[in-house]
Amino acid sequence: MTTLSRKSIFLACVAVLVSLMIWKFAPAGHSQTAAPPKPPAPPMTEAELNAEVVRLKSIMPTQSHVMGDVALMASNLWFAGQKKNWPAATYFLGETRGRIRWMIRIDPMAKEPSGVTDLQGIYDGIDNNIMGAVKTAVDNKDSAQFVVAYKHMLEGCYACHKSAGRPYLRPAIPTSPPLSIIDFDPNAKWPE
Repeated sequence: MTTLSRKSIFLACVAVLVSLMIWKFAPAGHSQTAAPPKPPAPPMTEAELNAEVVRLKSIMPTQSHVMGDVALMASNLWFAGQKKNWPAATYFLGETRGRIRWMIRIDPMAKEPSGVTDLQGIYDGIDNNIMGAVKTAVDNKDSAQFVVAYKHMLEGCYACHKSAGRPYLRPAIPTSPPLSIIDFDPNAKWPE
């Protein structure tokens, strides 16, 4: 059995991609198998629109589901910083911030028996100050400042949890990576 070189595999992939691009972007009439354009869908009635809103609400993820993603990304951020894998830390910080923004889009006002909490307002303060300090530490590749900023980030998270009536959700410095499939070593040699 012959082993293909990386260059051969790369050139084959490029050829396939070019062929797909030519097929996809060929002018109309050049393809024998082009499907006729679909007519536009008629506008929804108010009842259909209401039914679609109810359906979409039923399949929308909950805030707790998204916060599970936040925990995963924030944990990965910690281990990337500990290994001084600053590109990975940058990525996981961005993902952590993005997941928090997603959670807030689901419901920006936490409704609790004691009242309503403005999650967007709380997060704006955390994002502008505390998350900015984490970003600065990562950008500066400053391990000591990263530890301090990360701890402040968790304190900010906990302040939000308490404000939203969830003081029992107390964040902590992670003790083991949540995913064993990610190698946080910036000098890892495999896979290539």
